[in-house]
Amino acid sequence: ETIQIILEGHIYSNKQEWQKFVKLLLLTLGAGFCVAGIIFFFAYNWADLHKFIKLGMVQVLIVALAIIAVQSHLSKNLKNITLTAASVLVGVLFAVFGQIYQTGANAYDFFLGWTMFITIWVVVSNFAPLWLIYIALTNTTLILYANQVAHHWSGVYLLTLLFAINAI
Repeated sequence: ETIQIILEGHIYSNKQEWQKFVKLLLLTLGAGFCVAGIIFFFAYNWADLHKFIKLGMVQVLIVALAIIAVQSHLSKNLKNITLTAASVLVGVLFAVFGQIYQTGANAYDFFLGWTMFITIWVVVSNFAPLWLIYIALTNTTLILYANQVAHHWSGVYLLTLLFAINAI
């Protein structure tokens, strides 16, 4: 009986916790599908859109989401989900810019820029999914840098560096 009481009090989720989980899950999925829809919109209509429209639409979306995340009276979770969507759209902006102007930059430059531009949002929000995106971007940047520029890095050095950064 004591074990059952401990499990129900500290381990098992009650109805309110499940409702909160489902609510956050659906909000996150909605934001993710919205961002995916924006990406597919650009992919499908790429040839028909003017350069200004391509860049302007993404920039307006990023600014609008950032303003909503900062100025609105939404809950903290909604603000963080909005900021996460804006962070993903920063990557879309870099991709659109790279496709329009064909800068000739290495792939790691794209991910490095994306990582640097969302760093403040990640640190200030301290939201776990946003940190996950940030860590994935950091790892991708380092791996691409090792493959494209730092050919002298050994596999052990790269893995040790990735381990150290991820441990921090």
